[in-house]
Amino acid sequence: MDVPVLIIGTGPSGTTAALHLGRLGIKSIVISRHRGTANTPRAHIFNQRAMEVLRDAGIEDQCYETASSMEHMAHSSFLEKLTGQEYGRLWAWGNKPKQKGEYELASPCNMSDLPQSHLEPILVEEAKKLGAEFRFSTEFVSVTQDESGVSTVLRDRNTEETYTVRSSYLIGGDGARSGVVNALGIPISGRQINTAFNVHIQADLTKYIAQRPGSLNWVLNTEAPDWSAVGNFRMVRPWTEWVVSMHPAAKDGERFAPTEEDVIKRLHQMIGNNQVPIKVLSTFEWTINDQVADYWQKDRILCIGDAVHRHPPINGLGSNTCLSDAFNIAWKLAYVLKGVAKPALLDSLSIERKPVGDAIVRRANTGMEAHRALWSIIGLSPEDRQKATALLAEDSSPGRQKREDWSNALEAIDAEVQALGIQMNQTYLDSPGVVAESSDSAPDFGRLDPIKELHISTYPGYHLPHVWLAKDGQSPRKSTLDLAGQGRFTLFTGVGGDSWISAAQALAASSWGIDIVGYKIGFGGDYMDCYREWARVRGVEEDGAVLVRPDHFVAWRYPRRSENAEGQLRSVLEKVLGF
Repeated sequence: MDVPVLIIGTGPSGTTAALHLGRLGIKSIVISRHRGTANTPRAHIFNQRAMEVLRDAGIEDQCYETASSMEHMAHSSFLEKLTGQEYGRLWAWGNKPKQKGEYELASPCNMSDLPQSHLEPILVEEAKKLGAEFRFSTEFVSVTQDESGVSTVLRDRNTEETYTVRSSYLIGGDGARSGVVNALGIPISGRQINTAFNVHIQADLTKYIAQRPGSLNWVLNTEAPDWSAVGNFRMVRPWTEWVVSMHPAAKDGERFAPTEEDVIKRLHQMIGNNQVPIKVLSTFEWTINDQVADYWQKDRILCIGDAVHRHPPINGLGSNTCLSDAFNIAWKLAYVLKGVAKPALLDSLSIERKPVGDAIVRRANTGMEAHRALWSIIGLSPEDRQKATALLAEDSSPGRQKREDWSNALEAIDAEVQALGIQMNQTYLDSPGVVAESSDSAPDFGRLDPIKELHISTYPGYHLPHVWLAKDGQSPRKSTLDLAGQGRFTLFTGVGGDSWISAAQALAASSWGIDIVGYKIGFGGDYMDCYREWARVRGVEEDGAVLVRPDHFVAWRYPRRSENAEGQLRSVLEKVLGF
C-alpha cells in the first residue's frame, strides 16, 4: 500500500478527516484539483457540535482566535437598504436572551463565525504535523477496488502526468460535483434549484451595522428592476469584509456576468450611500441544491460531506455536518486499520450519517421556503413594496393583519437562526454501532421541537450530555466531552461502580489493543459532580455504566453494577466494533 487512506478533497470534510486520522496515528494523502485551500470565505457559521469536533482535535482555541465571536453574530436583520427602513430583526445563533442558557447547557463550546478560507489552512497545517500529505493541483481521474484495497488514478494538473495511488480505503470528500460519487455510480436524489452569484468585497460598513451586529443582513431592495430585490451582506470580518449575495431579476438560464461597475453600482444602492469606498476582491457562482445521495459507501470507498448532502446555506448546516461526517468515519477507519475493529464497523456510515444528511437538506430547503414567504409579504416590486409598507403602517384591520402576517413570517425564520435542535440532536438509534439493552427504552421527546430544542439522554445512540465536572475544588472544570473522545472509548460510572472501572482497565491492558478509559463520577471518585447535573442526566444508577464511543456518542449503558462486568463490557464492545 502507498498509504492507508487516500482522501479526495481538501474542503472541511477531507481536511478534518485527515486531521483526526493523524491524531490516531493513521497517515493519509489528501488531494485537491485546486492550487490551494479555499480562496473565498464560503461557509462561515460553525455551530457547537462542529466546534466540539475541533475541540477534540486540539485546535478549538486556535479557531476562536481567528473567528468572530458570538456577539458579532447577534442578529439577522431585514432592511430596505443599510441606511434605510428596517423591517425587523431576529436574535441569532444563541444570542436570544431567554435561550442563552440552553446553548450553554448543550455544549462546552461556543458558536463562531469562522470563514472557510481561514479554517482550512489551520486544518491543513495541523494535519501535516501529524503526517498527512497534501497534494494540490492534483485531479481525481478514476478508481477501482478489490478485496485488498483501492487503486486510484490521479492527474498532476501542472505536468498532466497520471499515476496510481494504492490505498486500503478511500474517502470521497470532493464536494457537490463529486467525481468519486459519479465514478461509483451512486444515485443522487433531488434536483438543482438554481445558481447563485456572490461578490466578496472590502467596505467599511461599521456605521450601518455595529449598532445591530449580525453576520446576516438581508437587504430587500427594489430600486433596480434588472436585479433581484433580495440580497444579503454576510459578514466575513466585522465590519469591513463581506460576501454579498447578488442575483439577476430574470431566471432565464443565461449566465449572470455583470461588470465590476455594475456590481459596485448595485452595492451602493443596497447600502444607500454611493460614496462608500468598495474594493471587489472576487466574484463567484455556486449552485443551490436539494439533493441527497442514496447511500454513502461502496465497499472500501466512503463518501462524506457535500458529496452526499447538497443544500442551500440556510441554517448554516453544510460545513458543520461535513466536520461531523469526518469525525464519525475517522475513528472507525483507524480502529479497522489497527485491527481493533472489523471492517463491518464501516458499514455503519450510511446508517448513522445519511439520516443526518437527509434531515439537514430538508431543513435548509424548508428554510428557503420560509424566506420566500417573507419576501412575498413585503413585496419584491416597487409597486408591491409601496402597498405593503403602507399597509404595515396603517391603523386598520387589514393593517393589523399585515403586521401579524409579517411577524409570523419572521418567527418562521427564527427556526433558521435559533436552531439548537437541528444542530445538536443527531442520533444513531438504528445503528449496529450502538447496543441497547432489551430492558432499556428510548426517551420520548415528542413534546419538544426537534429543530429548536435540545434532546438530552444517555440512551445508546444519543450524543453524550455535556456536564461540567472537576477533580477537586482547586482544579479547573472539565466537560464530560473532554473526558470522552480523543480516539478512545470512555466508561462513566459512580459510587459502587468499581467493577466497571476494573473491567475497563483489564480490557485496556489486554492483547486486543482497544483504547478505553474509565472514570468514577461522584463523592470519592475521579471527578466531582459539581452541580449535581450528571446525576440528573446519566440515566443509570450510581453503580451503573455509560459507555461512550470516540465520537462522543453513547454506545451502551447498563443500569447497575454487574458481577460479570468485564465479560459484559467485552461483549458489547465486540458488537459495536463489528465482530
